[in-house]
Amino acid sequence: MACLQERKHAQKPVVDFSDFKNLTMKYLFLVLSLISLNAYSQYALTPFAEVQGTQLREIKYEDVTGSPYLFDYWVKGKVTTKSGKHYADMPLKYNVMDDKLIFKNENGNLMYFAEPVTAFELLNPDLNISDKYINGLPAVDHFNNASYFEVIFSGPTSLFKKTNKKIVESKQYGSAVTNKTFNTTNGYFILKDGNFAKITPTKKTILALFPSKEQELNEYLKKEKFDLKNDSDLKKLFEYLNKI
Repeated sequence: MACLQERKHAQKPVVDFSDFKNLTMKYLFLVLSLISLNAYSQYALTPFAEVQGTQLREIKYEDVTGSPYLFDYWVKGKVTTKSGKHYADMPLKYNVMDDKLIFKNENGNLMYFAEPVTAFELLNPDLNISDKYINGLPAVDHFNNASYFEVIFSGPTSLFKKTNKKIVESKQYGSAVTNKTFNTTNGYFILKDGNFAKITPTKKTILALFPSKEQELNEYLKKEKFDLKNDSDLKKLFEYLNKI
């Protein structure tokens, strides 16, 4: 696989990794191994009742339209903790604003996990599939190694998505009333050759990641008519480019 450095001759490279430090192979193996949450049959599941947590008081945003959560309702999911414990079929919510995962215990109380969570899955009710999230990735932008990223594709060139929410205020013309709304944005990041960086998933950017596969990329995009704003299509494209 050709390295991104082969494109140094370009006047303005689409992706520049020069500001990022290389990770050790041991660290990379640890991070990528956390992605395989679907192989739960390999592990002994700890009974849900034994999970330890700290009770929290949920903040109510009564004057804000929307929700700080990824899904504004409880969804079933799987969790892996730092010590290697695995829990399944837990009622979970992912607070995107705080970047925290919470669960509901058997008494109906809202709880933070007492032990750090390194990976989790949430059942996506719209697509009936599980979305996978991990932390432990290198710091980038204003995120640190405790920040959770959704795994779109895992491989030699891995693709992640980071969902953000913040409260924005607006006023209608001539009105004294301030409207507050949760605004959701998404960013995409790649992990390649030990470097972690933010990208915009365009054809030009993807070609910079796979410079020796321009012909295959063009033919595949023309044949499949992919939407590069669609996560499922991005996953298929990265699967294809990583294996050829």
